Amino acid sequence: MSAHDGEHVPAHLDPTPLTRLEEVLDSASRGQSEEDPMAPILEFLNSLVCLLVPEPATGETETVEPLVLNNADGNPVVAAFTHRARIRPDFLEFAPTVVETQGALLLQNLGTELGLVLNPGSAFGFELSTEHVAAVLRDFRPAEPGEHPDVPPGRAGE
Repeated sequence: MSAHDGEHVPAHLDPTPLTRLEEVLDSASRGQSEEDPMAPILEFLNSLVCLLVPEPATGETETVEPLVLNNADGNPVVAAFTHRARIRPDFLEFAPTVVETQGALLLQNLGTELGLVLNPGSAFGFELSTEHVAAVLRDFRPAEPGEHPDVPPGRAGE
């Protein structure tokens, strides 16, 4: 899936990482993050992700209704994107407004009925079922302001 011989690769399929989250996902997909298999989840929690919403958001984005798709099993999943370039053009026809939110905040607001799909139909994605979302919320927390996500709690300043 590379651009060669003058081929044009659509932006959402470009295999070049555009964000730190995509770099972590790329490393994990190539088996290079074995020392920390949770790195993609931790990076997701601390990253800004894009959501698509049907009507323009005015002011606060706390109460947006993001684009919901059905996964292969027919279960509803919220579509999120690592970068605006990863959004498939046909998704924008249904939900033309892009808003950004932190990954952790997104998961906290999903409730118990929705899973998550990151970059559906694009490069650098993953899917979390409702059970996986619940497990992440139970087992992880985002970094606090000023706390570096790569430093385990209790190690800073030692």
